Amino acid sequence: MHRIPIFPRLLLLALLLMGGVNGWGALAQPALRDRPNIVFILVDDLGIDWVSAYGAAHTTPSLDRLASEGVRMETAWTAPICTPSRVTILTGRYNGHTGWTEHYDVPRWGGDGLIPEKFPTWPKLLNEAGYTTAIVGKWQINDLREDGILARHGFDQHCVWPGVESGNVPSEERYWSPYLQIDGERRIHEGSYGPDVCQAYALEFLRENHDRPFLLFYPKIDVHDPIEPTPWNRDDPPESLSELFADAVTYMDHHVGEILDELDDLGVAENTIVVFMGDNGSLIGGVVHGRQFPRGKSYTTNVGVQVPLLVRAPMLTSGGWSSRALVDSSDLFPTLLELAGISQAGLPADGQSLVPLLRREEDYRPREWIYAQRGESRVVRDQRFKLNSDGRFFDLNRDPDETTPIAPTASAVAAKSHARLSAVLEHIPATAAVPFSGYSPDRLREYLEALRQQRAE
Repeated sequence: MHRIPIFPRLLLLALLLMGGVNGWGALAQPALRDRPNIVFILVDDLGIDWVSAYGAAHTTPSLDRLASEGVRMETAWTAPICTPSRVTILTGRYNGHTGWTEHYDVPRWGGDGLIPEKFPTWPKLLNEAGYTTAIVGKWQINDLREDGILARHGFDQHCVWPGVESGNVPSEERYWSPYLQIDGERRIHEGSYGPDVCQAYALEFLRENHDRPFLLFYPKIDVHDPIEPTPWNRDDPPESLSELFADAVTYMDHHVGEILDELDDLGVAENTIVVFMGDNGSLIGGVVHGRQFPRGKSYTTNVGVQVPLLVRAPMLTSGGWSSRALVDSSDLFPTLLELAGISQAGLPADGQSLVPLLRREEDYRPREWIYAQRGESRVVRDQRFKLNSDGRFFDLNRDPDETTPIAPTASAVAAKSHARLSAVLEHIPATAAVPFSGYSPDRLREYLEALRQQRAE
């Protein structure tokens, strides 16, 4: 029998103890058991104007706790609507590089959706590196009737609302008596509240897997419309849509608190990174420091693309501070891979890791600009100025509501900023090739036009 010489055997043993050998550069990776757990909570249609840690009039005590124990990113951007935002968060690529420039509801309108072999996501890479993974809530960028698609994206377990699907399906409900897919099986949960069913699954996943490195990706199904009464007020619901939305935000905040408490009770909070983020601006405008925000969702205004982003990473920082550093959704991909000790060699990404910022490293160089896009509308900003692809140029310090564009030559500072931001828009393509077969943004435009006509009638 051929025997491996002693030195190579010792080297192989050392590599295995370091976390194994794989195609993503495991030589530089820590042992799997030493990697932090990750909980990523993504809330549907929630901007900064409903989070009291950002100065909102509405009170969110659990998110305030997370901000007090972590880092509050004061200027974080993403796309202003669901699926383009989620694709950039998951892949680290700007919409002009993926071609996913418009909201495309794959379950409703068909097509292949996000192809994991074409655009690898950080959940897939964490799973390949040994993390136990689950997704709970909403996906929407694939048709979940495609067998095994969530596993191809790196999820071992799932509890998800399938979305509004084409064809003859039992239900479209996500809130009361929701139609959910749990580990491949679908059924209507009569009399239950969808966010509660998902929350129970998320908590059980934490209990079952807290003794190994885990990822809980929790893109919640709330607080997206249709806004329905929560279990707290179903018998006597508020009359106004704004009050219903406020109650939904409060209930979501309660769920976040339960997740934080569970991590404490399991004794894993100190080794768990918790990220909380909104996926676009708010469905209904809130109030911040006495200023009434307009609806942000769908629009590439600053309030449409600015979202709450809270990061609690006890192994990196004591927390309780905020940062004005510019951040956008492409930064999550390199950040989470670095936190998990996964090499990014050969992986394209448009973002910049936030790990040096979280560590408060003296040589950290913040971004000079951030970017967002929906359809043909592309926007870029620096700390003060915002440039739209249609040529409008705003001083956000003096005009946060973007009511009056200024001339690029309004001042020497404005001229310098305009030149830099213009170069960014020239560098990032307006769009790439269509991201998958069957993709047709015209389907959305036709749907919205039909909806407008229906409401007018």
